[in-house]
Amino acid sequence: MYQKIEPLDSEAQSLADGELGALSRVWNERKAELVKSGEFKQFLQKLQREWAIETGIIERLYSWDRGVTEVLIEQGIDASLISHKGGLNRDEADNVNDIIKDQLEIVEGLFSYVKGEQPLTEHFIRGLQSQFTAHQQTTEALNASGEIIKVSILRGEYKKLPNNPRRNDGTMHEYCPPEFVDDEMGKLITWYRDAENRFPPEIVSAWLHHRFTQIHTFQDGNGRVARALASLVFLRAELFPVVIRDADRQEYIGALENADDGDLSALVKLFAKRQRSSVLAAIGLEQQVHQQGFAEEVISSALEVLKNKFQAQKQDVEGVYKLADTLQERAGDRLTVIANSLDSQLKNLTPFGQPQYHANAKTANNFSPQKHYFYAQIIKAAKQFDYFANLDAHRSWSRLVIATEHIFEFVISIHGYGPGRNGVLAANAFTFQRVPTEEQGTEFVNIRPCVPELFQFNYAEDAKSIEKRFDDWVESASAIALSEWKRLLEA
Repeated sequence: MYQKIEPLDSEAQSLADGELGALSRVWNERKAELVKSGEFKQFLQKLQREWAIETGIIERLYSWDRGVTEVLIEQGIDASLISHKGGLNRDEADNVNDIIKDQLEIVEGLFSYVKGEQPLTEHFIRGLQSQFTAHQQTTEALNASGEIIKVSILRGEYKKLPNNPRRNDGTMHEYCPPEFVDDEMGKLITWYRDAENRFPPEIVSAWLHHRFTQIHTFQDGNGRVARALASLVFLRAELFPVVIRDADRQEYIGALENADDGDLSALVKLFAKRQRSSVLAAIGLEQQVHQQGFAEEVISSALEVLKNKFQAQKQDVEGVYKLADTLQERAGDRLTVIANSLDSQLKNLTPFGQPQYHANAKTANNFSPQKHYFYAQIIKAAKQFDYFANLDAHRSWSRLVIATEHIFEFVISIHGYGPGRNGVLAANAFTFQRVPTEEQGTEFVNIRPCVPELFQFNYAEDAKSIEKRFDDWVESASAIALSEWKRLLEA
């Protein structure tokens, strides 16, 4: 049976993402210079294209591999590119081109809507659905006998027939019956207006998205409208549209199913993760802006540096660099525990006549003469996560060496993120093997990241919060690294 929507309660505050909150404050302090630049405008244009493309892929309105999406993001939405790269005939490509351009106009329109500071209304939501479905003619619905039939798209109108999907196990998932939609949408708008200034955007965005999909207000276009509404919440908070990629599909669907059962945390976590990626990418543009060659922009940039230095003083940016060495010590302590546990056991397993198996750990902080080690590996690992590793701002590492018939190394590196001493740092982790060369030296091979995502921290986040996140991240990285070592032994 359909469960009517419920408002956010005070307990939802516990779902807030502290990392995104801190990162948002950093972005708001640094964005004044960036938003006027050509680089930022291009970044935003590409982000809007990605949103427009991916929101249709998630709905399976069209499908292709990520490479096609990246071409369209870079070069623009074009029917001939869609036909050539996506493998569609020209008529299909023209139709897909129209759909994506409708979606692109919507995300561009969200920015204008936010600037106008207009309240969210049912009229606005109906307009979104009408534009999303402008180039669709029919969709599926259930008739009175429960049979799936093709019906004409109702643009800008609430559904007249049930639109309950049948799951793989044969059960029916019930959305709001058509006769209750008006009442449910009225409550959705009222409760959203009450929540938008009381909760962080990642919570409000996830709640609004889920409750709207719970109603499933229209005959078709509900998923796309829901993602537009989720993005609208973040834009009101002066952040970015939330891009749910095809690679996120299973996580996204699972999070929505958890929300159906009353647990919104997975959806909040997914939205916060995708938003953090956008904010970090925007902050990373600063390097490009500072490298522009026009005298006026250089002068403006220099004045902004002075302004930022003053802001940094007030915010005690330098404190985060001291914290970085504390985090590195924590990582080193954990690797030392692992090394000590392994070392005695490895020595007992050394084959007769072979060099003794062993394990050891070492840490170099930002003041150590050994801090310059692992330059090539750090740069390669950073490229895999697509960011600029600033080794001048800060540089430290912890290393675990496991020597058997192979020499296996696991490194956790902490360094600056992006240009300058901006108070934003990153931790990355990778493994590699050290093998002998003909010149009687060694070289590094099989350099691999051993974390699913970069660890980022900054001066605006509480130190205790950073330390807790970092300890969890180190445990995850260590488990992945040791699994890689085991795989090497089994090969």
